[in-house]
Amino acid sequence: MSAPEATGQIDHRTFFERPDVFPLEFGSRHLDLVPMTADSYRRSIFTDRGRIVGAARTGWRLDTAEVLAEFEHSGGRQYPVCYVFHIAHCGSTLLARALDIPERTLVIREPFVLRQLGGAAASEGDDKPNPSFWHRCLRLTAGLLGRRYAAEQPVIVKANVPVNFIIDELMALHEGSTGILLYAGVDDYVPAVLKTPRHRRWVRNVTGELAGGIHATQGLGDVRIDKLSDAQAAACLWLAQMRRFEYSLAHRESLRSLDCEELFSRPREVLSAALEFSSARVGQARVAEIASGDLFSRHAKDPSRPYDRDRRLRDMQRLSKQMAGEIEEARAWIQTNGVGSDLKLPLSQPLVEPKPA
Repeated sequence: MSAPEATGQIDHRTFFERPDVFPLEFGSRHLDLVPMTADSYRRSIFTDRGRIVGAARTGWRLDTAEVLAEFEHSGGRQYPVCYVFHIAHCGSTLLARALDIPERTLVIREPFVLRQLGGAAASEGDDKPNPSFWHRCLRLTAGLLGRRYAAEQPVIVKANVPVNFIIDELMALHEGSTGILLYAGVDDYVPAVLKTPRHRRWVRNVTGELAGGIHATQGLGDVRIDKLSDAQAAACLWLAQMRRFEYSLAHRESLRSLDCEELFSRPREVLSAALEFSSARVGQARVAEIASGDLFSRHAKDPSRPYDRDRRLRDMQRLSKQMAGEIEEARAWIQTNGVGSDLKLPLSQPLVEPKPA
């Protein structure tokens, strides 16, 4: 999508009430917005600048200070949101697409403005934002993301990795907000995030970006991120996020954990529980149709590719065999640093009770 330019007029009477205008990205002193419809939200597997499917090719660029002032003057209304927090490469896109049901839910996938705020909070040193201004921007962002087309239509926001470092701040904005914490075990996480050079670069980049949040996490204050191997960096990123999940689950009853293997092996039960948890009104026949339909037989990020649970299992078995040494290195790093041995899996407050082994 091209850089926003003025097109038409924003309806200021409904700007803070309806999701017709979407907050795309914070600039140095401005906020970029794009026009959206229910269909364009549904077609946007991600909502960053490069992948969002807006209702028009251009949008608006407004002064951030002016938007903040108008939002706060209007009362700064917050709406309950069901967040999907996840550690990446663990089925979150599949879950978000499965929860996207026309007229029953409004699903927003990885809003970049939220990622910016999570990244800013988890940065280090001079990159840290002014706390007061940051919190004002967080309230504005959550207020805009929570708008809906109908009162009975819950908003489900799939976040991304940096947002895991601001879970408590987000959940505190509205007592009715809920969250699903989706994760994978380290043995599956390591091959998933190191399987290609591009994935390895992602691990390096995001671990460096979030160094402040990692160092502020229990037991990880002295980690030399720049000295870690790829496997150790993946282990560090996994552990930091899992520690954050563990802490939030222990302090908030409005959160539920979800092992991604439950999603892959029991999609109907997981979808039913997730929709009920988000307050969506969806019948069991529709849930069964989604769980047994085309969505679970194709790649979530590339629907043109056939990809079902059996194919995923074969791929994971192949990768685990190829990367056995790095998986073991990741496990050893967690243990020898003395910071992961007491992490208990599965995490508490599960969305669906694990089946007995």
